Amino acid sequence: MSEFNPLNLSGKNFIITGAASGIGKATAVLLSKLNADLVLLDINKKGLEETLTLCKKTDLALTVNLADNQALNKTIKEATEIKGKFDGFAHIAGIPSIAPLKMVDNQLCEKIMEINTFPAIELAKTLSNKRFCKEDGASFVLISSVYANVGSAANVAYSMSKSAIQDITKSLAIELAPKNIRVNCIAPGFIKTKMGENISHFFNPEHDKIIEELHPLGLGEATDIANGIAFLLSDAAKWITGSIINIDGGFCAK
Repeated sequence: MSEFNPLNLSGKNFIITGAASGIGKATAVLLSKLNADLVLLDINKKGLEETLTLCKKTDLALTVNLADNQALNKTIKEATEIKGKFDGFAHIAGIPSIAPLKMVDNQLCEKIMEINTFPAIELAKTLSNKRFCKEDGASFVLISSVYANVGSAANVAYSMSKSAIQDITKSLAIELAPKNIRVNCIAPGFIKTKMGENISHFFNPEHDKIIEELHPLGLGEATDIANGIAFLLSDAAKWITGSIINIDGGFCAK
């Protein structure tokens, strides 16, 4: 008798955005190990190629600017012609923003939203269409942040983009339930990724220690979020939709 694994994703086909690095890369590697068939999307071609070396040879990497809806939809159509219809997606791509209120304007907000937020809507709109979605339904996973749940100085634009993701999740969950499409969201705490390293210079030397102390279980690894994404994409989560799941080392419990 074969070993039972409720997280086995054999025969399932997913799109992963932001797969060139960080959480997206960790998710791609994990899902590939769980036997999912993957289409990996990112604007970073070199990073995508590096991720692909860690995945199955049958997985596909496509370079695309997620802020360009026309290019994104063309890429999804191309991917469907190659891989067939999809069982869902995880929108993991995102960019940070550290800016005091006096520096926040419409241009900054739009720049953040066009990567962190708007592609979630476009992906859901396209992949809920029967031309791209398998007949028995799908699972969509979006990525928010603890900063959608708690306040933080100089985080107006970023928090806005991630708060929107949580309400998008709930609305899509209701609208797409008749199609047997589940929509859920993960709100990560601080994860050890290059994105975090790239913004650390904005703060004083004590900042990293302060941030770590906010997490009772310490800072997280990209694989901690990847595990949650894999669960939500799997049939083990078949009765979960419209949920915001904090994976934050206890950050929001304090």
